[in-house]
Amino acid sequence: MANRAVRVGSIVLGEGMPKICVPVMGTTPEELRAAARRARLAGADLIELRIDSLSPMPEAEEAAAACRAVREASGLPLIFTLRTARDGGAGDADAAAYEALLAETARGGACDAVDVELSAGEAAFARIARAAHEAGVIVVGSSHAFGRIADARLAGNWLSRQARLGADVLKAAVMAHSRTEALALCLHMARAGEAEGRPYIAIAMGPCGVISRAACEAVGSCLTFGTAGEASAPGQMEAGALRQVLLSIHGAMGGEG
Repeated sequence: MANRAVRVGSIVLGEGMPKICVPVMGTTPEELRAAARRARLAGADLIELRIDSLSPMPEAEEAAAACRAVREASGLPLIFTLRTARDGGAGDADAAAYEALLAETARGGACDAVDVELSAGEAAFARIARAAHEAGVIVVGSSHAFGRIADARLAGNWLSRQARLGADVLKAAVMAHSRTEALALCLHMARAGEAEGRPYIAIAMGPCGVISRAACEAVGSCLTFGTAGEASAPGQMEAGALRQVLLSIHGAMGGEG
């Protein structure tokens, strides 16, 4: 099944070469602006605002102001992410507060896409997705595992559940402890993403999983994460160097543009 393309602001996920997303982090609005400018100069296609770097659970007005600051500084499409402690971030894990913040941010049009953690619970995920879609905001599902998982097939199952609950783009990131584990994770995530017919992001984290970031087109990912300063997850590459690798692989696979 061919994956349908999804437009996020001015870019399209699921068409052409995979896009580069640079996470933006900072403890003050000024730091966020500076990080957004660095991301733009590094050649990012879009930005992920990691709002949990600013506050574990910001007020909706504070979050919206941060989104505006990052958008103005970068001029790039924006994914809004509160990465909670459930998924390895610094954000407050209170599910009700998480749902309220994401829904309000989407309804206010502060972002082009919102990252929704499957770990918030299926009912909350579905409600956030509905609120985002009603506001014309794309939903990026996400699931993370920084330790070991019992079975690599679980990562594929997470993508399937995200799709069932309304995600437009599917994402799973799992720590890989060996090369063979990284390949197994990519295999199961690719199978699930292709079966759902939606753009997906399959990440094996850590040094053993770099193949999933650099050769992401070979495993079907629509997007990969690069750095322009601080990394937000293990194994991320500098955005400029990453683009050169993506261009080489895209050309070798017969791609254009």
